[in-house]
Amino acid sequence: MTSAQTMQPNEHRSGRTHIVGLAALLVLSIGFGCLQRQQGSLERPSTLLTPYDSPQLWAVAPLANESGTTAIDRMAITDLLSEQLQQVDGVNTVPVNRVLLAMRQLGLNAVTTPQEAQRLIVILGVDGLLIGTITAWDPYQPPKLGLAVQLFTSSMMPQNGSFDLDSTRRATGEIVSSPTAVPIAQAAGIWDASNHRTLMSLNSFTQGRTRLDSAYGSDLYLVDMDLYTQFVAHRLVENLLGNEHSRLSAAPEP
Repeated sequence: MTSAQTMQPNEHRSGRTHIVGLAALLVLSIGFGCLQRQQGSLERPSTLLTPYDSPQLWAVAPLANESGTTAIDRMAITDLLSEQLQQVDGVNTVPVNRVLLAMRQLGLNAVTTPQEAQRLIVILGVDGLLIGTITAWDPYQPPKLGLAVQLFTSSMMPQNGSFDLDSTRRATGEIVSSPTAVPIAQAAGIWDASNHRTLMSLNSFTQGRTRLDSAYGSDLYLVDMDLYTQFVAHRLVENLLGNEHSRLSAAPEP
């Protein structure tokens, strides 16, 4: 065997190593280029702030279902609402499972009176409790979701009286309040994706929240009901905080 014949296998291995190295370098270059393009397309999402001077710990009671359909998963929507509250600067939330455990300890299937809300606030050790209902739900194109909530705190609870979930229903564009309900703030709405105003609001919400790997882009929120619920919950919380900010601004100086 000649020396030239002896070196041929090594030359082949060297050639393969060179090709593999070039391929790896090409993959890294493509990946780095994609990362740069993704970073260049990133946007800062809008955030919500509380009107309070100190951090708040809130809880969300399981939402009642008054949508007219039994196909709805009200606990999943309650979880998503709690998650959106958690993303507010200045607000922390306790897990919904912990709220359910506290309700079982109190023997409650639902929170239907201010006294029950008071007891739940005390046992959870929270600053506020959201009581609410699902007023509309349609997951098919175009999706529709209606929510209404009231915020109760330990400092605003009446000693007597009761309330029912009719006080949180949306009627003719206004919230119908029971005279015995004493929430410090409330918000309600129906977000119908066939309404252009809702679509414009959704487009604003998705800026900075769109998945870069989705072929749907921002339209993914219209085909995924969980994502659409996140949008609605965010807008509901935004309205609730806005109403609370107005209340505090109008309050007389101590």
